[in-house]
Amino acid sequence: MLPIRSLVALIGQLFSVSIPLQTYHAHPTPVEIVRSRGQVREPKVLTIGRPGAPLEGDAIFVSSLPGFVGPRELPRLLHVLISHLQENPDVPVVVECLEYLALHNGFESLLKFLNTLRDYAILHGGKVYLVTDPSAWTEREYALLERLTF
Repeated sequence: MLPIRSLVALIGQLFSVSIPLQTYHAHPTPVEIVRSRGQVREPKVLTIGRPGAPLEGDAIFVSSLPGFVGPRELPRLLHVLISHLQENPDVPVVVECLEYLALHNGFESLLKFLNTLRDYAILHGGKVYLVTDPSAWTEREYALLERLTF
């Protein structure tokens, strides 16, 4: 199978046109799965977590209680995270409440949310850490989460 660059060059030769390749300056892997917050290498992060959890630095708390971002408000949460990635691409996003979000939205909706977040991390050169334990997911679900890391 031909790499994308070779394929684009071949198509350009066939049609005698020059097709510029856009290069994104992104992390080698824009999404990384870790088992704990302690595995995150960067000291400054934006954390998405549950209220009451000991979080350092900037945080967005997700809860069904008034005053917090609701667990079913994935579009609102995504909007905030996209703005953060645009303004601060060097400050990674750490999502610590994946299981809670899956419980309230279903796994498929969570996966769509994470895929969109990953795309914006690639676009803006950001990084996303997913804090979770593989045993919390079915084998299929965890395999789909791992596919976000490529």
